[in-house]
Amino acid sequence: MKGKFFIAALLLAGASFSSFAQGYKDGIEYYKVDQLDNAKELLERNLNSASTNKSEAYYYLGMIALQKGNKSEAKSYFDKGIAADASNPYNLVGLGALALKDGGNAKSQFEAARKLSKKNPKLEMAIARAMYDANATTYAKDIEKSIKNARKWNISDPDSYIFEADTYADKRDWGAAAGNYELAFTNDPNNVEAYVKYANTYFNVNPEMAIERLQELLAKQPNSALVQRQLAEKYYEHNLGAKAAEQYGEYIQNPNHFAQDEVRYVQLLFFGGKYQESYDLASSLISKLNAGDEKVFYMRRMQLYNLNMLEKWNEAVEAGKAFFAMSLPAGSTYEVRDYTDYGKALQEAGQPEAALDAYNKAIELNPQNTDLIRNMGDTYADANDFVKAASYYQKLYDTNQNTANDIYTLSTYYYGIAASTTEAAVKDEAIAKAQKYLAEVDAKVPGNVQIVNQKAKLAKLIEGDEITGKAVAAYKELIGILDAKEDKSGYDRYYKYAYNYLANYEFTKGDKNMAKEYYRKWLEHDPDNAALRDYVEKMK
Repeated sequence: MKGKFFIAALLLAGASFSSFAQGYKDGIEYYKVDQLDNAKELLERNLNSASTNKSEAYYYLGMIALQKGNKSEAKSYFDKGIAADASNPYNLVGLGALALKDGGNAKSQFEAARKLSKKNPKLEMAIARAMYDANATTYAKDIEKSIKNARKWNISDPDSYIFEADTYADKRDWGAAAGNYELAFTNDPNNVEAYVKYANTYFNVNPEMAIERLQELLAKQPNSALVQRQLAEKYYEHNLGAKAAEQYGEYIQNPNHFAQDEVRYVQLLFFGGKYQESYDLASSLISKLNAGDEKVFYMRRMQLYNLNMLEKWNEAVEAGKAFFAMSLPAGSTYEVRDYTDYGKALQEAGQPEAALDAYNKAIELNPQNTDLIRNMGDTYADANDFVKAASYYQKLYDTNQNTANDIYTLSTYYYGIAASTTEAAVKDEAIAKAQKYLAEVDAKVPGNVQIVNQKAKLAKLIEGDEITGKAVAAYKELIGILDAKEDKSGYDRYYKYAYNYLANYEFTKGDKNMAKEYYRKWLEHDPDNAALRDYVEKMK
């Protein structure tokens, strides 16, 4: 599935969000766990909010720009941060980090920052990170000194342990990294950065424990958009679809969720079997998005999928038309399911020829898909094109990935060819193949009512308009199978087929007594047939 390819709650009034909104601080949390694009979006989204510390927000925006190599943009943000609050030391750290990236000396900026906030372990680790990012080897001694100072000033502050954990993670020493992250959140049980990085580091080793840690964190930090989202993601990655959907449902109510998460939620609802909810949310998103937004394409896809699962075939056809009428977003492709779901909707809506076009496109994408081959064959059969129907099932048979039902169906399609052709050679070849595959499936599934009934039908086809008795053995075998069943309900039609043929055969032979006996047995399974009853009563 990871395949790894979403509610009215999304539309709650903005005021209802205020009780758990963290504003720009969510952006800082995303920055600290190295999700820079998400961090930038939230920092910019909340920059002009009254509750935002602009100086702090500008610092993190500057650090994001610096990490992305946009030095002039980074300097602009740091300068804005200083202008907003000259007493905030972190923008001086940012200017120092910029100087180091340019190969210069940052001593003056770092010292000026330290004067603004003396013996501050968090500030000291921000300086250590700036040096580490510039050149860990060149500044190794200075970094080590910063770590020692931070711990001397406050041994319980988590930032030095997180920093060291990050350096271990860079070396792919996951055990040491996890140990230091754990030490950090042991010292600070509310530290989002340490918990999330621990969960990310430990997830591939012990996903259950990683999820437990995030659950613990969410209980402590219920308003954090990052924590809400990370837990939902970990549920999803661990194939806990129902929990992922539930958690996403809560997270989506946070004003600091992302537009792409709404799309993911539609998918989670779909894979969780909540087709109507998924469809409703997809439709709601389409109504809110600009027509050219690529997310509209994906939401129309989900409309089609959901309507198919709801078996609303006519609506699914219309959804499919709208979906395929859109331009493909850059980098996207159509998927096999797009065509098979559309084909299924068309087929069920009574448009077999259009369904064939859709299935053909699906099979072009995946010519080895046995389900597609079956769909193609069955759809051609619905259109009474038994030659093509049989050709697809013959292809399926030849793959050796067939089932007994496939072999039976192949036989019936050859029967269809024989019954519909006027060319003697074609008819003879089709009958021979129908007999061959019917015998094969009869050997695989002996005593099957449908198979034996088909044997009789085939025999009747072979004898033509005259009743010569070719189907007698098959119909007597069929009656024997039916009589042996304890529950005979639902089999009357098979009895009628059998006794009808046997009665007519005996009558043709001149044995009216035996014919009458068979007619009476037929009447037992067709008691409302007044014409038959009258006929039997008048027989001498």
